[in-house]
Amino acid sequence: MKVFFFVLSLAAISVLLSVESGGNATTSTIEPKSRYIFEELNLLINELKDFREDIQVSTKREAHYFKVREYYKHIEFFVEHISPIQAKYKINGALVPKFSEYEEGFVVDPCGLQKVEEFLFSGEDFVLADLEKELVQLIEVFQELKNGYANIHLENQIYLEMLQLQLVRIASMNLNGYDATFTKTNLKEIEWNLVSMKQIVRSFESEIGKNKEASKALKSLLKNIQSAQKTLHKNTDFDSFDRLDFIATNLENINLQLVQLHRALGLPWSDHKQALRLNSARLFSPETLNPQFFSIYYTDKSDLEKQAALGKLLFYDPILSVNNQRACSSCHQPDKAFTDGLKTSQAFNNEGVLPRNAPSLINVLYQKAYFYDGKAYQLEQQIRDVVHNEKEMGSKLADVVLKLRLSDEYKSLFKSAFKDQKDAAISEYAISKAISEYEKTLVAMNSRFDRYLAGERTAMNPREINGYSLFAGKALCGSCHFFPLFNGTVPPYFMDSEYEILGTPATNENKSLDPDKGRYLVTKVEKQMYAFKTPTVRNSELTAPYMHNGIYTDLKQVLQFYQKGGGEGLKYSVPNQTLPFDSLQLSDYEQENIILFMKSLTDTVGLFQKPFKLPRFESKPTWNTRAWGGMY
Repeated sequence: MKVFFFVLSLAAISVLLSVESGGNATTSTIEPKSRYIFEELNLLINELKDFREDIQVSTKREAHYFKVREYYKHIEFFVEHISPIQAKYKINGALVPKFSEYEEGFVVDPCGLQKVEEFLFSGEDFVLADLEKELVQLIEVFQELKNGYANIHLENQIYLEMLQLQLVRIASMNLNGYDATFTKTNLKEIEWNLVSMKQIVRSFESEIGKNKEASKALKSLLKNIQSAQKTLHKNTDFDSFDRLDFIATNLENINLQLVQLHRALGLPWSDHKQALRLNSARLFSPETLNPQFFSIYYTDKSDLEKQAALGKLLFYDPILSVNNQRACSSCHQPDKAFTDGLKTSQAFNNEGVLPRNAPSLINVLYQKAYFYDGKAYQLEQQIRDVVHNEKEMGSKLADVVLKLRLSDEYKSLFKSAFKDQKDAAISEYAISKAISEYEKTLVAMNSRFDRYLAGERTAMNPREINGYSLFAGKALCGSCHFFPLFNGTVPPYFMDSEYEILGTPATNENKSLDPDKGRYLVTKVEKQMYAFKTPTVRNSELTAPYMHNGIYTDLKQVLQFYQKGGGEGLKYSVPNQTLPFDSLQLSDYEQENIILFMKSLTDTVGLFQKPFKLPRFESKPTWNTRAWGGMY
């Protein structure tokens, strides 16, 4: 008999694996780390079965639920890494419909542990048969995982790296209300995460031998885990918990010791494609993010610096438009944090306006989808769409190629940037690639918030720190704008971009729903009607007006919209709204603190340099009068 289950390979790609059921395996025949996972899975499955047996007894249901959560949190680091498809779609996904970017029309309604939590703690009536159905499905999926895991063997370095990824999950998901949304037992659940972390770390004691450096790192690691547990134990209020101090002190210290233990043991680092460089001493620093992960070619060895320099010229050159009057920078102006400050951008030839607001390009690299409706999956594709859009540049890349070949200067630049490649002769791909390489340099991750995380404790004041606690806790902002990028790219693997249905009004008078159908226009999936990609709140101080249609002129208006419960709170009909319908119960002072925190994310240093001049066209003298950055 064989059991089939989805597994995320170590290359971070979901594949369908077939494994023997492992019926002959026993906990005594497998190594300690695997045995611990196996034992916790057994406890979890048995608790779910007991839960089902006692489903009629209301006084026992909650106790069973919390034990199930505890056992799951013990193995969350493992399940999320090895079986992310089950984790997301069947076990612990958010209470919203979930979609696959890789399978057209694939939709999974809310289910799993968070659905069970909703039944028990939302205060709404539920049918016992529905609860039992969830329990049966959970028993089945965990039994499948147990059978599959019996024959999985992982190297020691993978366990250490999984623990590091769990630290990211704690900081970006668990501390931001991604789960436990009704019980708000997140701090207790992080304690449970650390229990298993300590267990896995202790399993290395027998392998250290006389390695003094490894022994020292392991002792420091256990001490730091215990310190984090104490911090959590003495803080029971999820909303007011000082997350920043916990992340900057406890989680970063644990990560540092994990890295040092990894090195002291002489273990290799995984060489698979991933978003985070886990050999970094600091887990939440710009250097930890791997830009090549977000690139179309992960192993691109070409001259990226020269391509970026060429792309910068192209970005500001209106030669890309059909009338030589409009550039990328027309709508993405560096002095406005690469937006244009307009409600919605000016259309081609000043013939009206575009339907959506121009988003910032700062940190645009760190996404897996582009445009508000996510119609492009690569920066290169996004560039093509803009050039070809009749209301934006009204051109064709094929025509741009012919124009650029009329410039000796551009021909020389392409030849140098794409040396020994066919694109050296100027191609459509080379144009998109060069511009995308420039856009990848628009990284700003040295805000006062970032400096605070790095140890500069005077970089933020108490109100800003409290603002982040509110942002991540009571206001639930952090469950969509994920730390540390604060956009919708989901940590710790950064494989997906999230979309939210907010019920955005048509105007700032909040009288009716905006008719733009968003993501639905791309997927034609009814449950994605009015869904839009979650943008970053970094540099939001500089990027007004806000929302996909630019209706709100300041951040206070945005917060008040969320405070009222989005479109449903304004009495619109918004099926599948992902924003809570009821008031967030934020005081004016709390809203001000959240805005102060958001302003601490401002950083545009070094991004304003413009080209000294644009390349000339010898045979087209009239083109040489074109304006840097375009005329409109």
